[in-house]
Amino acid sequence: MIKIYCLFWLCLSIFAVQPAFAEPKAMEEGSAELYEIQEQVLNDNYKRIRRLYASDPVFLEKLKLAQRAWLKFRDAELDALFPHAVKAGDDNIERSRRIWMGRLAEERASQLARWIAGTNADDPARGSIMVIPVR
Repeated sequence: MIKIYCLFWLCLSIFAVQPAFAEPKAMEEGSAELYEIQEQVLNDNYKRIRRLYASDPVFLEKLKLAQRAWLKFRDAELDALFPHAVKAGDDNIERSRRIWMGRLAEERASQLARWIAGTNADDPARGSIMVIPVR
């Protein structure tokens, strides 16, 4: 009986401890780690477009201007969302700003993804988006 009791507690202690290979907890919106990932996805999309469209310098110059304008928009949007946020170091304000910065970065990354994904030749509104050959 003691062996069964010890075996029970051993099994319980093994399964109660989270294994090293378990999935990580979801990152909380507004965390610095999540924002860094969101910003990295945006930057990766921008760099990938620059590689994919390297043969089109006119487009790349226009994209650079658009990205600079978007950065100004992002900063102005944050100023409008938090017009009275003058206290540096206020954790609530900093977290709220990171939430919005992350949301805006995700939106822009999604916008940039259009140039990565490409489109078909029949798309009348494709503009500078590359055409993906149909197989």
